[in-house]
Amino acid sequence: MAQIKVFSFWCLLFLIPIHLSSQSEQAIEVKEAYKYVGETKIVCGKIVSTKYLKRASGGPIFLNFGRDYPNQQMTGLIWFGRFSEYFSYKPEKFLKRKNVCVKGRISEHEGKTQMEIRTEKQIKIRE
Repeated sequence: MAQIKVFSFWCLLFLIPIHLSSQSEQAIEVKEAYKYVGETKIVCGKIVSTKYLKRASGGPIFLNFGRDYPNQQMTGLIWFGRFSEYFSYKPEKFLKRKNVCVKGRISEHEGKTQMEIRTEKQIKIRE
């Protein structure tokens, strides 16, 4: 009986963290992202438009999810001038009109939900 209790204790000790981490990996739809500001999540949706400000400081690329700017549901922000070596493609062209899931910390800028993306490994194309 004591062996069963010890075994149960060890199972709980290892299974609870696995369960909790799998819950945090559950994807959310882009229209729900605003509810999770400050959290790291996987957010899925369609990139309807993109904008690359090549000459601006940092070379930002804006990925507009759900709806076109300025009514986007979330913006994916890539500082391409700083992180271009982490991409094997041109994000503003390759990702336009694609359904994707992105993983990162959800933040807010001027009342709009956004996520900074530093590497293509944060992005998964949905079929």
